Amino acid sequence: MSRRFKETFKQSVFALLISQIIIKSLGLVYKLYLTNRKGFGDEGNAISTASFQVYALILSITATGLPSAISRLVAERSANGDHKGAYKIFKVSMIIFSIIGLIGSYFLAIFSRKIANDYLNIKEAELSILALAPSVFLVSVISVFRGYFGGRENLKEQARGQTIDQVTKTISTVIFIESSVFLTINPNTKIMAACANLSATLANLFECLYLYKAYKKQRYDIGMDIKSSINSEKIGTYTILKEIILVAIPISLTAVIGTIANNIDSTTIVNKLKDVIGYEQAKKEYGILSGKVELLISFPLSFNTAISTALLPSIAASKNNLKKAENRINKSILFGSVLSIPISAIFLFYGSEILQMLFPNASSGAEILKISAISVILITMIQMLNGILYGIGKSNVPIIAVTFGLIVKAILNNVLVSRVDLPFGGTKGAAIANVMYDVVSFIITILAIKKYTKIKINKSSIIKPAIGTIILIIVSKIAFKVINVNLGLSVSLLTSLTIGLIVYIISLIVLKVFKIRDVALINFRKN
Repeated sequence: MSRRFKETFKQSVFALLISQIIIKSLGLVYKLYLTNRKGFGDEGNAISTASFQVYALILSITATGLPSAISRLVAERSANGDHKGAYKIFKVSMIIFSIIGLIGSYFLAIFSRKIANDYLNIKEAELSILALAPSVFLVSVISVFRGYFGGRENLKEQARGQTIDQVTKTISTVIFIESSVFLTINPNTKIMAACANLSATLANLFECLYLYKAYKKQRYDIGMDIKSSINSEKIGTYTILKEIILVAIPISLTAVIGTIANNIDSTTIVNKLKDVIGYEQAKKEYGILSGKVELLISFPLSFNTAISTALLPSIAASKNNLKKAENRINKSILFGSVLSIPISAIFLFYGSEILQMLFPNASSGAEILKISAISVILITMIQMLNGILYGIGKSNVPIIAVTFGLIVKAILNNVLVSRVDLPFGGTKGAAIANVMYDVVSFIITILAIKKYTKIKINKSSIIKPAIGTIILIIVSKIAFKVINVNLGLSVSLLTSLTIGLIVYIISLIVLKVFKIRDVALINFRKN
């Protein structure tokens, strides 16, 4: 492969990590703006998020498994010197899945009213669903580009494309919503929610155009790689499609089931609570869980995406080298632990203060956030372990794991959500169901790792960050009590957490989790 575009594992992770930091920081600004905007709030979150969950369900069928599947297949063929076959995988995928994406967009547009009224029981969601419809096609195309770039170990373009997407989404959301308020004089929550989703479609368009431009720039180098192909074999379109489907279906099914789990909340919370606490309040309760809590829980998980995205093609390309694979996996798990364990603890011990600081106009939901905090650790580990399983060809395991998790969640949702008279009923019951979904999925996944791999996971990669986290919480709590006497909530919280995080980093160095020179990020060597 051309040296110009070949990246090391470290470079891939770093590019994606920086991208995710930018994306999630802007995403947080985006959500803070929406939730605190007069006329949007928890109700607007309920409408836009419910619409997005339906869109995500369609997307999980048409495109979700594509980047990973294409990335793995391209990486395997490139590693064997068959760049011609790798490029044909890209071409065939682009044609077929563009068509499938168009069909998905058409379906979502035609049935938007029926979905809003009969499936979501939120009639205001129709316009928001319609605004998202073109994105199914756009993301299908984007997914093929991402998969091809990933398989060629060139994840920088993917990172830049995602950053462009989020920047566009954040800016256009503010422009669209403020324009709608100006034109209609009074804030209209339904219109504002549709504007938020329309900005997502515009952002997808910009990312798609950028990736196409990046691909055009690399045509010469791709052509040189194709000419230098060795071990090239003729493969037909049917064979390529079959290979993609065999790899993509398990990943897509896992995503479909995960999206169904989210859709259980969008359908059961409003449906079961509207007769108990009223329709408007039921929408707000769903908006708290889907808009604020899910945002905060998913924020740190996106950083982990940088590792799991780079891990799959890396494992696929080096699966015959156990030592190299084990080294990369253990470093990935270490990074995930160092990130997820302290954030989970911060949400648990500072849930109320965080919501008051971030959402002063709609700060309810602290108990739900505290319940959901453990999911940060669980999902981080599941993402990492699934990357290993996909890389070694055990794609059926994640499907089994999330299926059993889904069954448990569906039962708990139906039992707990309507029981607002119970301490852990209502929306808190849905949060508990989400955590149990993750617990069940994690147990099955970790058992499969032990069964199917000879990889030894270093337990200290989890234990030492946990010890550091305990120190972080103790120090930050003491600091918060002292500082909060004279300063406001926001300054006190940020200052005490900063002190705690500094002590946490020092404790990791003392515990020999990292060396001082590694603290800047994490030291992924070329091996």
